[in-house]
Amino acid sequence: MKVSNLRDIRRSWLLHGDLPENALEAQLGLTVYRSWQRCLQSGLDAYQKQLPDNILSGQVLQTRIEQRRDLIALAKPTMHYLHGLMSGSGGVIILSDHQGVIVHSVGDAEFISKADRVLLKTGASWLEKHRGTNAIGTALVDRVAVSVNGSEHFLENNGFLSCTAAPIFEPDGKISGVLNISTDKSTHHPHTLGLVKATVHSLEKQLFSANEFQYALVLRIHNSPEGLGSIGEGMIGVDESGTVLGVDRVALSLLEMNALDIGVVKIQQILDISLGQLFDCAKKDGGKIHAIRTRCSKSLFFKTNLSQSYDGHSHEYQEPNGKDLSKNLAEDLIETGALKQLSRMAIQKTLEKTNGNISLAAKLLRISRNTLYRHLKSQP
Repeated sequence: MKVSNLRDIRRSWLLHGDLPENALEAQLGLTVYRSWQRCLQSGLDAYQKQLPDNILSGQVLQTRIEQRRDLIALAKPTMHYLHGLMSGSGGVIILSDHQGVIVHSVGDAEFISKADRVLLKTGASWLEKHRGTNAIGTALVDRVAVSVNGSEHFLENNGFLSCTAAPIFEPDGKISGVLNISTDKSTHHPHTLGLVKATVHSLEKQLFSANEFQYALVLRIHNSPEGLGSIGEGMIGVDESGTVLGVDRVALSLLEMNALDIGVVKIQQILDISLGQLFDCAKKDGGKIHAIRTRCSKSLFFKTNLSQSYDGHSHEYQEPNGKDLSKNLAEDLIETGALKQLSRMAIQKTLEKTNGNISLAAKLLRISRNTLYRHLKSQP
């Protein structure tokens, strides 16, 4: 059977099990081909008329949105800026959580009404097992930016869409959410992939900055001195022992690290410099550019500075006694003020990182155990 276009390929393979003479994988591209295979294995019907009912509403949806409140607040200005650039061209900018549930969107009213018909709206899950091959769900599986255009969507109902999405990574390597731009397939533009990647890169830098309080030392690296301070620099956060607690994707690439190394590898195992020398650089001349080599002999340049929360010694909490009661009360007042400056997301992420260990979380947050405990008890 001769296959002339992608829609015919879909019908040939999905309805009859026939593969075209030219390889299906080459026609679809490896990303879409593998996704279609996963969809078939999960039992999805590409030609189903009834949309799957995987949409949250009411209090369940509000709880899900609240769980990503800080990410939504961070992404909203950028999403509205993108919408301003695209306004009138027809399309919607979408933010999902780490499980593919749409938690915020902004777009042109005319296109939104079309998108609603396929449940491309707040509360809907766009995991592959629910919506077939699509940019949000497939980006979550492959952990990379993805474009899915027209008939590349597994479900026939979604064939009018062109969608491009990229996962948003937190500094600890976990996925916080997904940013997606969807338009009509007739207005698909190949540059949308680059736009989404650049936008997500900017959001990830903001996430790193929001988490800087957790680190003792922050390094900014690039393969040229001129690149430091630019959007292309990489960022690394380490604790007092040198353990890499946070790193963005640029730094991962420059240092040839894997996301699994975060929280395990020490910076002195990666760079040809001692931890003491790094702290000395930060204390004496934090704004100076230094040349460095990695353990793999790659040449890099870096700047380093101490975190604003780092004071050079650990904050081991001592239970108050009668002699030091006034001193501890004063310190608690200071710490409580500092606590107000921390976002709820930062506190939640720190507790997740320490598996609920309040003592360790308090140490990372640079506050006392009692202050954190009282704060948690006060939350609804």
